[in-house]
Formats: sequence, structure tokens, C-alpha cells
Amino acid sequence: MIGEGLAILAALSYGGAAVSIVQSKPGAQADNGVFLSVLVLFGISGGIWLGSGVVPLSALWQPEGLCAIGVFALAGLSANGLARWSMYRATERIGAVSATLLRRLTPIFVLPFAYLLLEQIPDVATLWGGCVILIGVWIYLRPSTQPAAGGLSSGVMLGLLSPLAYAFAYSLRGLGLNGLPDPALGTFVGAGAAIIWSLARHGLHRSPERGLRYLLTDRSPAHWRTALALSVGQLLQFFALKISAVATVALLGTLEVLFSAVFIWLIYGRESVDIKRLFAATLCALGGTALMILA
Repeated sequence: MIGEGLAILAALSYGGAAVSIVQSKPGAQADNGVFLSVLVLFGISGGIWLGSGVVPLSALWQPEGLCAIGVFALAGLSANGLARWSMYRATERIGAVSATLLRRLTPIFVLPFAYLLLEQIPDVATLWGGCVILIGVWIYLRPSTQPAAGGLSSGVMLGLLSPLAYAFAYSLRGLGLNGLPDPALGTFVGAGAAIIWSLARHGLHRSPERGLRYLLTDRSPAHWRTALALSVGQLLQFFALKISAVATVALLGTLEVLFSAVFIWLIYGRESVDIKRLFAATLCALGGTALMILA
């Protein structure tokens, strides 16, 4: 039950971050704080690991530890590099709610990855609970699912890339935790790998000085708020993966869309949210979550 609770809190953090990304876009001059969010995650997770980590330094140099570090690094590139970048860009182009809807495909993508990498198969209660939650999400976001006349937009394509990369990262994190059972360490290594990737990528496309300036330009309060929300969400999710199955954590992550809708309603007022749909979706989400937790 603790793992499920952490997954729900992670969804709450991600829901707030989705709204904050949209709010920060008008004032963005460069990457809209993507790199800042990874730096914040690197600092927070590193502090937690150094202060209360359960894996000693000596374990990192063992063959199993080195293998786990490599897996954590690959997970970080997938989640903090590819998935987070595509999430930001999709949210900017198609909005927080639509982008969040597409990320609800993460549990679908997780199932084959979890089976191939971890040999995990969700139980019947988890699948039923996840289906009820997904039905609730569909009830609220059904109008957003209508295809555009011009076909798939770049925003939709980016929105599909994000859950695929997140699903791969979920399973890699679970695999890495089998070797080094320390979520803070795994998050720290993954964020570090994403930082190196970002610096190298922008250093090649621009001069090192221009690339660094581009990555560090957006540091407004809204960008810091987004960075903190994403960092807290990812840390909570990593700790949840240590306790619960990958599919369970991914399915509970679908609650993010309802949290986003609630935040939008609180910030922008009743007119911005369909209250009836939100109420029906919330009932489904509560029922599905209860089914998963009680099982």
C-alpha cells in the first residue's frame, strides 16, 4: 500500500508540473526550463543518497553494481532526456490536458517492457483497477481524442514518444533496483547521465558557451516551480518502483490527468473545466485506485 501511495503522490506532482509548463511557456526564451529540471533532480536525489542512501560506495564497484549503474544511466537518458524533452515540447504545442492524455498510454507500453526485462505480469485486480482508471481518464478527455484534419501533428507525435520512452525507463529502473536497491542513487545516476547528454548535444549544435547559455537561460519562478514538481514526482515514482510492480506504478500514474484538471480548475476557474466530466472521472479514478490498493 505504501508503494501505491507514493505513486499517487507522484501523479499529483506531475499533474502540477504539466500545468506549470504551460504557464511558463510565454516567458520562455530557450528550452523552457527542461535542463533546469534535470539539474534540480540531480541535486535533490544526490543529497538524499549521500544523506540516507542504503547502498555503500563499495557496492558500486562490484560487477553487479556497475551493471546496475549502466542500467540507471540508460533509464535516465530515456526518462530525463528523451521522455522529458518530448513531454515539454508536446505540452507546449497541444496543451497540458491533451499531452497528459497521450501519456496515459504509458501503462500500455509498460506491459511488454516489464515482461521482457523483469518477467512481471500484473495480476487481475491490477488490470481491472487500471482499466477503471483509464475509463475515467477517457470520460474526461474524450473530446480531445478527435483526430485533426491534417493528420498527426508534430505535437501528437512528440506526445506519443514521451510515454514510450517513459515506459522503457520504468522497466529499466525496476531492473536496476534489482542490482542496487537504492531509488535515490538510481535517480542521481540517471539525472547525471541526462545532464551529460544535454551538454554534449547542445555543445555540438552550438558552441559550448552558447549551448550552456541556452540551457541555463530560463530560470523564472515558474520554471523553478516546474523543476521542483517534476523532481519530486520522479523521486516518489522511483521509490514506488522499489516496493510495487512496474505496471501498478504506471497505471496509478494515469491519475495525473485528473490532478492536472483540478489544478486548472482551481487556477483558471469553473469555465476552464467540465465539472460533470471531472466528477465522473474522479469517481472512476477513486474506484480503480481502491481496487488496486485493496487487492
